[in-house]
Amino acid sequence: MIEHNKIQIRRAQPSDRQTIIDIYNEAVLAGIATDESQPVTVAARQGWFDQFDARHPLWVICVQGHVSGWCALEHFYAHPAYRDSAEIAIYIRRQSHRHGLGRALLNYADQQIKAHLHFKTVVAYIYEYNRPSQGLFASCGYEKWGHLPAISKVDGEYRELKVFGKNYPTIKAGA
Repeated sequence: MIEHNKIQIRRAQPSDRQTIIDIYNEAVLAGIATDESQPVTVAARQGWFDQFDARHPLWVICVQGHVSGWCALEHFYAHPAYRDSAEIAIYIRRQSHRHGLGRALLNYADQQIKAHLHFKTVVAYIYEYNRPSQGLFASCGYEKWGHLPAISKVDGEYRELKVFGKNYPTIKAGA
């Protein structure tokens, strides 16, 4: 957990789930950052919440005690060969955009990966038109590794994903 200028990052608790979904649904309704075309519920995302464990955390960032965003380090792929890889996702409450919270979460995740999570590779999938997120990840050391053209169809529109990734070469994989 870190605290700085009334900002705290901590593991998400069950009591945070509705707020996490509310933040996610802001992105759904904006139509810019998710695969969903309709808001989701906590119950509908229960399986997603259940995946998080000691090595695959879900963190929230709080400003003055209120959850303003979240960061997830999800399983990259179910096969054991991908044990040392993770997918990262970050969502920030719209009113808190451009206040450094995404950068704080990415920096915190980076510290945790280096200190004890020991992932070798972390991947982010970002929609092509989500330039702010692409800029954030690039500024935090993620490289553009590729793109997946017309990979998803949301509300009748095909969307392209940009693939950003970061390797941790000095970390002992699988530690």
